[in-house]
Amino acid sequence: MWFGWLVGFIIQGVIWGFATDAVVNNKGYDENWFWWGFFFGFIALIVALTKPECHSSYDYQASSLLSQVAQEESGKRMLRNDGWNCQCGRVNPSYTGTCACGRSKDMVNEQKKKVEEEKKSQEKLVEDNLKLDNLKKMKELLDAGAITQEEYDIKKKQLLDI
Repeated sequence: MWFGWLVGFIIQGVIWGFATDAVVNNKGYDENWFWWGFFFGFIALIVALTKPECHSSYDYQASSLLSQVAQEESGKRMLRNDGWNCQCGRVNPSYTGTCACGRSKDMVNEQKKKVEEEKKSQEKLVEDNLKLDNLKKMKELLDAGAITQEEYDIKKKQLLDI
């Protein structure tokens, strides 16, 4: 009697396991949910059904050329309509505040501002170093007697924005 009950439990677990695993894989996750379905059955299937779509693991290179063109065109259209690019590469419509990867629009904008500020400070640093190098070269020319003190002072004022 207990043998029949055990076989029934195993068959039922296998069915729930495959069903749960199939749902999770169809949603785009690269995870093995078979054992969750096997042991928890209907509850695991409900949890799998409530998971959000996640197609970041799909290989878009394998999709058809027409599909790629449609995706690019859709992204361009969304950007023209005040859409926004996420760091994960997705283009989101303007009414969406959070990307599917979990980053919010504000978070992405803040990170973009930080990157722009950092880039500007790097450019300023490079510009300052270039001015300093030019000033050193002018000083060497002055010391070598190739230019006069007046020419050096004029160039120094130009470089230092005085």
